[in-house]
Amino acid sequence: MSPIAALEHTVVALAIALIAALAIERARIARALPALLSALAAGSAVVLAALVVNHVGFPFHLDLMEGVVMQHARRAMAGESIYPLPTPRFVPLAYNALFYIVAAPFLRVFGDTMPVLRMVSILGMLGSIAATFVIVRERARSAWWGAIAAGLFCASYSAMDAYLDTAHSDAWLICCALWGTYLVGRESRGARFGGIFVLVAAFWFKQHGAIFLGAALVYLTWREGIVRSLPYWLLALVLGPVLYLWPPGTVLGPGFHFFTWHVPSGWSQFGAHAIPRVLLYVMEFYPVLALVALAGLWRAARSWEIGILDLELCAAALTAFMGSLDPGSSYNVFIPLATFTIVYSCIELARMSVETPLWKGVRPSLVIALLAFATLLHDPRAFWLPASSRAQYVDLQSVIRALPGKVYAPGIGELVDGPQLYPTAHWVALDDMMRGPHRTAADSALSRRMLDPIRHPETTVYVLTNHPLATLAPPVSELAGSYTLVEDYGERFASLTGLPRRFDHGYPRYLYRSATAGEVTHAP
Repeated sequence: MSPIAALEHTVVALAIALIAALAIERARIARALPALLSALAAGSAVVLAALVVNHVGFPFHLDLMEGVVMQHARRAMAGESIYPLPTPRFVPLAYNALFYIVAAPFLRVFGDTMPVLRMVSILGMLGSIAATFVIVRERARSAWWGAIAAGLFCASYSAMDAYLDTAHSDAWLICCALWGTYLVGRESRGARFGGIFVLVAAFWFKQHGAIFLGAALVYLTWREGIVRSLPYWLLALVLGPVLYLWPPGTVLGPGFHFFTWHVPSGWSQFGAHAIPRVLLYVMEFYPVLALVALAGLWRAARSWEIGILDLELCAAALTAFMGSLDPGSSYNVFIPLATFTIVYSCIELARMSVETPLWKGVRPSLVIALLAFATLLHDPRAFWLPASSRAQYVDLQSVIRALPGKVYAPGIGELVDGPQLYPTAHWVALDDMMRGPHRTAADSALSRRMLDPIRHPETTVYVLTNHPLATLAPPVSELAGSYTLVEDYGERFASLTGLPRRFDHGYPRYLYRSATAGEVTHAP
């Protein structure tokens, strides 16, 4: 039995014992609820810590794009442009650049390995948990409610699509959004300048950070007036739009605007999927907390006491809506909404615990918090990665080395510490250039050119995919007519499946060989 499973069984046993005790004497409920909530918060933190330890050393990719993120970070570490023009060897992703820049010194000092890159994300996750605790503690004047909010954040690992400890910018986006909000909400003018700077950083981690920055500028203009708020706007303008429009070309490269503006601008499409997708997400994971947050917003609007957290919660909802406009996005686009809902609603629950009368001797706010934990209940074993993955990764490397020709793995891109693949253009980056209602023929042609070296090869080329070649997104699926399936490895590399998410990423399984090569009856 894994440590996570043992912990889960222990928690269940304790919960059953507590329920039995409560059934004996109802008067114990009032005393037991705070203890139960504290145990749930602590248990959620312990479970998250165990998962992080299990994941950080995973030898393969926890997520499809981790290898491409590493390519970006290595370029930043080497002083090369982060967004060069696309080639078969490297097609950039559509995220802003700050995560790669922040990761570069860590890779240089501790080694350019995937565990080090993930540790950069984990630092952002820890910063987010700390900010959640601090904001709620100060606003609620209660360290206990701050701990409950932090526990709910930890319990949201599944609801946040298991993105916070993978090599992505999501953890740092929310970390900067939270700390920037905290600083802007202070009375010190210096702290507010610091908050604007941190919120600008949120934008440079991920483009949706600009929405949190905008909400903060509106708040400061409302509080301090147009004249006194002008320096905030100037700072945001220079470090945001001006620097974005005229970036240092040697650092970011000639493809910066194409990949961070042109490519994602083509994804959005307003349709029947957009608003229901956000609502269904909230109803599944945060129905109780969302109602509490909406009640708090209504109370603030009626009393005309709108603060920074009210505006930033609305900004988080806007980021969720904008993310839902892209049907191909994962649930990581809802992480800001989930986080600010937790922070805002816990502050409201703390207020309710003081102002709302007891109901049969029980505080309603505690019952609501218990229901909030219940809606986030998930089986952590689904995210526990097997120890056999390391041996299977070595086996995969051996298989690739033994193949008598070049190997293209569209679901891998580039192995961080293994045999060289070619091309290394990841299918996600290629698909990003082609998908969406606003895509042009030139975009599609550019994406297809990245696979020209293997579209009609003169020598033997192999394509290793996680799913059947014809079922993949174009332009990779267009290779199906030129390649023949020569091996289905079945479950041989099943332990290399990444973390479960909205989409099934699969694992290396199907091996194809170029049709121009001689007949081969068996591949290694």
